[in-house]
Amino acid sequence: ATGDVVGLFAKDEKDAMAGETRNDFVKDNPHLEENLLNMYNYWADRLRDNMHVCLCFSPVNAKFPIRAQNFPSVFTVNI
Repeated sequence: ATGDVVGLFAKDEKDAMAGETRNDFVKDNPHLEENLLNMYNYWADRLRDNMHVCLCFSPVNAKFPIRAQNFPSVFTVNI
């Protein structure tokens, strides 16, 4: 799965994102054609590489141990 949500961004929003990352795209990918699809994919790859998510759970909640057993990968610490 790519994680892409179809129709999440309007065309003008994609154009703006591509424009903001254009200089980095050209510098990092001189061999690729400079079009909207390539620049949007470059933007999405950078987003995936740099996005960090912090989930906070209360251990006081009675469902905490049940969820920890059901979803061990969520509670695994990776530093």
